[in-house]
Amino acid sequence: MRQMGWCALVGAIVMVVSGAGCGSSAKLMSGLSIEELKPVPGILPGARLIRGTISSFSGDRVEVQTGERAPRYLSLEAGGDEARGLQPGGAVEIMVNDRDEIVAYQRPDDQPPTKIFRGSLGRPFNPEKERVTIRLDTGRDVGFYARTVAMEKLAALEVGETADFAVDRAYLLVDVFSLGKPRELAFESSPRAPQRRLEGAFVTIGDGRMRLRMKIDDIQSFPVLPLLQPGIEQLNPNEVVAVYLDAQGQVIDMVKAPRR
Repeated sequence: MRQMGWCALVGAIVMVVSGAGCGSSAKLMSGLSIEELKPVPGILPGARLIRGTISSFSGDRVEVQTGERAPRYLSLEAGGDEARGLQPGGAVEIMVNDRDEIVAYQRPDDQPPTKIFRGSLGRPFNPEKERVTIRLDTGRDVGFYARTVAMEKLAALEVGETADFAVDRAYLLVDVFSLGKPRELAFESSPRAPQRRLEGAFVTIGDGRMRLRMKIDDIQSFPVLPLLQPGIEQLNPNEVVAVYLDAQGQVIDMVKAPRR
C-alpha cells in the first residue's frame, strides 16, 4: 500500500513547468511515470534517521523525546498524512539533514520517509516562488515545490548542476546533495578526453543540439551532452563560447570565451 501511495502521488503532485507566470505556470503532469522519475528509497549523505517517543502536543507542535539533550519538535501540518493518528507515547522516526535540521518524519516503517531521484537544476531557483525546475536524465523538465528547509541548498545550485534530490511522501523537495558543478561533471560523465576545441557565437539550442556561428555565413550544429543543456540555454544570442568536442563530435564541455 505504501508503494501504491507513492506512485499515485507522482501524477497528482509532480508538474510540468511552462513559461507562464506564477500560479498559471504549472499544470498537472499527465505523462510522467514512476519509472521515468526513478525514485529510490534511501537517505542522502550526511542525513540520519532518529527514533523517538511522542511526549505531548501543543497546537501544531509535537514534542518528541529522542534521548538527546533536548526534545525535537515536529509540525503536524508539515507531516501531512504521516501526522494523522499520532498519539502521546507513540513512536516516530525523524529524518534530519547534514545540518541537523528536520526534513521529514513518519510512524515506524521499514522504509525511510524520503525517496531520492537524480537530476540537474533546469532554471535558476527563486526561493520566493517555492518551486524548482529539475531536468531529468530523459531531458524532461519537471517542477517541484520545496519545503523551507531545502531552499538555501537549492538556491546554491547552479543551472545544469547535477544533484540527488530527496522528496517526502507528498513529493515536496526536502533535501539536496550536489554531485558537482556543471564543468566538473562534463569531464566525469564522458570517458573520452576532448578531441578538439572550437570557438563560435551562440545562436540557439533545441532538440539536444546547439548551433554556433563560426563565420558570418557559417552556422554549425553540434549534439550536446544532456547535463550541459540547461547551462547552454542561459547563454545570450551571439555570446562567444569555446566548446570541446569528443571523438563523435558531441559537446562535452563549454566555457565562455574571454573578451578580446
